[in-house]
Amino acid sequence: MALRTIFFLALKDIARDRRIVLLVISLLAFSYINLTFFPAFLNGLSDTFQSEIINTGTSHIIIQPSVESGKTYLNFESSTRKKIDLIPGVVKSSGTVSLAGTVSFQGREMGSRIEAITPSDDMEVTTIHQKVVKGEYLEDSDTDDIVIGNIIAGKKIEDTIGKETSFGRVVEGLGGVEIGQKVKIRFPNGVEKEYKVKGIVSSEGFGFVSQTIYMNKKEVQKILGLEGKASSIRVRLDDRNRADYYKNLILELGIADADIRTWEEASAFTEGINQTFGVVILVTTIVGVIIVMSTIGIVVFINTSRKKRIIGVLKAIGMQKNQIMQVFLFESLIFGIAGAVIGLVIVYSFIFYLNANPLHLAIGNLRPLLLPETAVSSLLVLIVSSVVAGYIPARMASRQDILENIRVVE
Repeated sequence: MALRTIFFLALKDIARDRRIVLLVISLLAFSYINLTFFPAFLNGLSDTFQSEIINTGTSHIIIQPSVESGKTYLNFESSTRKKIDLIPGVVKSSGTVSLAGTVSFQGREMGSRIEAITPSDDMEVTTIHQKVVKGEYLEDSDTDDIVIGNIIAGKKIEDTIGKETSFGRVVEGLGGVEIGQKVKIRFPNGVEKEYKVKGIVSSEGFGFVSQTIYMNKKEVQKILGLEGKASSIRVRLDDRNRADYYKNLILELGIADADIRTWEEASAFTEGINQTFGVVILVTTIVGVIIVMSTIGIVVFINTSRKKRIIGVLKAIGMQKNQIMQVFLFESLIFGIAGAVIGLVIVYSFIFYLNANPLHLAIGNLRPLLLPETAVSSLLVLIVSSVVAGYIPARMASRQDILENIRVVE
């Protein structure tokens, strides 16, 4: 019976001050947004970094010659990849020959990174084929064709006037290579050969793709005499969060003179970025909790101060101190739940919209990522903070003298 009375009095008190209630709930809703949306934004930013690295560079696991071996290439690439591809959970592996070369076109010359791939394999391991902005991507039979990054292709001088690209730098590259034109590539062993440009690729990320020449691996292996060898083997998994598990499975294959690393190990700087974001999220969460507790505490204090006479009457008719305190605590609980639920709806509405319409940044498309545990923990933090913040003013109200309360005119 006492609980029903407390519930009734709390609802009645809330109904009397609807404007204040709406203000408090609105403040708490925005507090929830502060607790969740900013972390979601940073998580999305971190995920964009990671996805760009995985999809255009390391994939989920990368295998390269170990430093201790002193070798430049892995042997028995084909047979090694067959063993890896048989592991359940491995989507596909792809062998790559990486080298530095010199590319020239109409009197212009520049050094460039060359990635020699088997296109049909690489298309299942990376997303580079999705970054073609002009022309077409390579096919396995394209031994005389190449795909080049847009920074290498460059622009004609007249097209760069008054324009800035690539993080503020005017990029001329080879002066504006077009699809179908031929460029000459000089390999490390001195061999020179002309290749037709089949496609141009561009990446909004770190410029890795935009500054690379992609060509057929068979062609490079033939020119450099690297039959059966690869600079690296990239492995794509069906779950990137289990990269460590699959790394151990690949280690059990006993690949000679190989260094096997997960995408996190191969791109150590992403760990530093994640740690930085983690500190920022922690600080904003603490600030958010302080704001919540301050808001609720002040509102409940003002609310109880305005209702001293009512409190005195309740005491006069026999209501206990702890019951009066529970009335105001229950109000705080209602405020917290209502604010959290409304904030949750607003946050997920924003996230749904931004996932459908991502923000286009220099590092790629940003989609906020709100982890379920973050959404739930923030909801609980808001509710608990509301109750805790309401405790002191509620306790003060319950301990006031009956006669003093009754003499107060509201």
